[in-house]
Amino acid sequence: MEIRRFFVDKSAVADGKIVVKGDEFLHMTKVLRYKVGFKAIVCANDGVENYCTIEEIGKDYAILKIDESVVADRKNVSLTLYAGLLKNNKLDLVIQKAVELGVDRVVPFISLNSAETKFSRERGERIALEAAKQCGSAYLSKVGELESFEQVVAEIKNYDKVLFAYEGERENNIKTSDLTGQNIALIVGCEGGFKPEEMRLAKDKGAEVVTLGRRILRAETASIVLLALTLDRLGELDYD
Repeated sequence: MEIRRFFVDKSAVADGKIVVKGDEFLHMTKVLRYKVGFKAIVCANDGVENYCTIEEIGKDYAILKIDESVVADRKNVSLTLYAGLLKNNKLDLVIQKAVELGVDRVVPFISLNSAETKFSRERGERIALEAAKQCGSAYLSKVGELESFEQVVAEIKNYDKVLFAYEGERENNIKTSDLTGQNIALIVGCEGGFKPEEMRLAKDKGAEVVTLGRRILRAETASIVLLALTLDRLGELDYD
């Protein structure tokens, strides 16, 4: 039987035991019908895979004994993707691929060219969870609430480095960017990109405007490309 993967908060791990509650408990016991004695992999967003055996199942919790803990991944940099809200649920793909690549957080936002205005964080979190399980990640990426562009630029000061993808930029690119720091953010727009005044505002607030090349990319493609290029530059895609 395939050993399934579950995610918990760090507070759920103590004294060689892990307590699984909430939606993951329901998935474990109601959907997969796990019983006492079944094996599972449980991750607490610290890069460690805990290989466990179910010891007890209660009404709304399961207690698992840790048989072995293996460091499976590491993150030297925290990376946040601010992604413009897209039409026809295309942001689902962005969230999925961002999780696969190893982003820490995805924050959707609305800007001047946005055609979509509604976003379900609950749906986004489900997609992130499913993607993390499918790709065998030891980390669970967070999905933020929908923000305005003004909120996004106000948060630029919270990061060591912020890259702003702009189709009007012709020279500055990721290869020449100084990506020092451990807390980095990327900003990618919706369909139609950004207005010049939005670019200037982000730049005034401290973002570095970069090009993704001579071809105009779809918004969902731009997010994935910027993430991959940045993570590669940071060495976050390399084996140790």
